Amino acid sequence: MTTTNEPQSRRALRTTRRILIKAGTSVVANDDGRPSLIRLSAICEQIAELQRNGVEIIMVSSGATGMGKRLLRTKSRLSMSIAEVTEQVTNSSSNLASLQEEEEHQMNHPPGMLMNTSPHRRTDSLGGSMLNGGVGAENSKKTFQSACAAGGQFEMMSLYNALFSQLEVSAAQVLLTESDFRDENHLTSLKYSIDRLVSVGIIPIINENDAVSAFSTTTNVDAFTDNDSLAALCARSFGCDMCILLTDVDGVFDRPPNQEGAKLLPFYSQDQ
Repeated sequence: MTTTNEPQSRRALRTTRRILIKAGTSVVANDDGRPSLIRLSAICEQIAELQRNGVEIIMVSSGATGMGKRLLRTKSRLSMSIAEVTEQVTNSSSNLASLQEEEEHQMNHPPGMLMNTSPHRRTDSLGGSMLNGGVGAENSKKTFQSACAAGGQFEMMSLYNALFSQLEVSAAQVLLTESDFRDENHLTSLKYSIDRLVSVGIIPIINENDAVSAFSTTTNVDAFTDNDSLAALCARSFGCDMCILLTDVDGVFDRPPNQEGAKLLPFYSQDQ
């Protein structure tokens, strides 16, 4: 039953048959990067309720990078040699501030990258310059984030599987790149896979395949630079009636919210 005071977005939700739900990093994880079990449990319970009411659900979830950072940080420390540990202890007694800066730099670069004594050059495990070839200093952050995302995907999906299994709901992982939306054959196969999953009650959990897309360029209209744009593209491509973005941002604005005169849109549709 509807009322005249009911928001338009709520009325639209009542007639929706397929919804894409995007969970942002601020929703999935706490400030320390650990998954928020309270929020994720509540989200999974509500998704299960929607599915029981006959609504088809597709998810786009962030959070893998944050989980992967903790994993890489732990494994990096465990893989340090005795000589490296001894050297760091020696440096700590002589210059604690310098050690903290070096450790922070090591934690923000892929394992296996060795630090040179020169502050202006890094070498890989074969002694080659990382500044003059290979990844390069300007792209080292991208590659590290990609490794973190790859490392965190398994942990994130394991968590979703544990939560959904308690609600007798099944989920599947789908990793995408920009080229999957540009290639007609890829997109056709992708649409079939998504339709087949949701038709049997399996929830596709979609994320960007960061391990291979770190250096991709956005040269096409069907491009995404974050999970918000990925969610919008998926909603359009997979025939969703509604796209819900779970985030700590107030909502959709008619212009960048930091610009003067920006207005919050309580409800947005393509007809506006």
